[in-house]
Amino acid sequence: MTYSFPPEVAHEFAPCDRCGTEEGVELFTGPDRLHYLPGQFRVVTCPTCGWIRQNPRPTADAIGYYYPMDYANFIGAIEDEPSRLRQWDRRYGILKRRRAVERFQPGGRVLDVGCATGLFLHEMQLGGWEVQGVEPTAEAAAYARERFGLPVAVGRLREAALPAASFDAITFWDVLEHLQTPWADLQEAVRLLKPGGLLVVRIPNQESWEARHFGPLWLGWDLPRHLYFFPRPALLAALEELGLTLVDSRCVATSYAAFMLTLQFYLEERYGREAPWPQRIQRVGRWLPTRVTLAPLFWLLGKTKQASMITYFARRR
Repeated sequence: MTYSFPPEVAHEFAPCDRCGTEEGVELFTGPDRLHYLPGQFRVVTCPTCGWIRQNPRPTADAIGYYYPMDYANFIGAIEDEPSRLRQWDRRYGILKRRRAVERFQPGGRVLDVGCATGLFLHEMQLGGWEVQGVEPTAEAAAYARERFGLPVAVGRLREAALPAASFDAITFWDVLEHLQTPWADLQEAVRLLKPGGLLVVRIPNQESWEARHFGPLWLGWDLPRHLYFFPRPALLAALEELGLTLVDSRCVATSYAAFMLTLQFYLEERYGREAPWPQRIQRVGRWLPTRVTLAPLFWLLGKTKQASMITYFARRR
């Protein structure tokens, strides 16, 4: 199988950031199924540590090509939604994140890595937390500062030069898989955590029902934006080596929205992008009766840790 990049996107072969191994066992190649941007992208498993990565991959300077401004994480304030139902749905999701953190860390100073437009940090601020964000996309960081008055540093985590042992909690919500150097960034996060501080990492769940049944069509791969993938045993070994103790893992959010997109990818692969079925299924999926009918199934998937996203909570020893 072959990989390809458009001429305007520089790419590179990179060793595994976790262990430095250059080799990799190819799993599959696939396109950008979410935004339909050009290219074919190759996914390999590291034979040494078990981490999975995209190789070759867009360079750090070129990866922005695959993050258009309508990318989901760059959405604006909840209050701007015209639908009250949509406002409630989004607020509930953000509030669940805050409560998940506060279950293990009742308050203090929190750093959100890859904070995007600042929705989570704004919620934490409302809950009395002292907040700090880091965001590589300048437009998203500017929105967070201007709309919510949040302190957000533009750039990557290690570029922010934050003081050691200065945070009670550090969160990576759907971020670690996007990083060029996730191992190095986890090391930096541990440096920034106070002793006993809480690290929260939400990543695509390699053991999820959708990953097992849909294979390369699963939304969790999200090529080429997702650069690394973390099977549970390999991630837990890394956390242990970093001096972190796992305290819990859970599916903070259901996988309903992720499943609907995965189903769209499946239908587009089978019938073609121009076929009416994918869009019809998406419209039906947005209906409230459909969501209510399927809610027990996705609740069960979450409770059994088979939802599309899983969150790990670990403390610095």
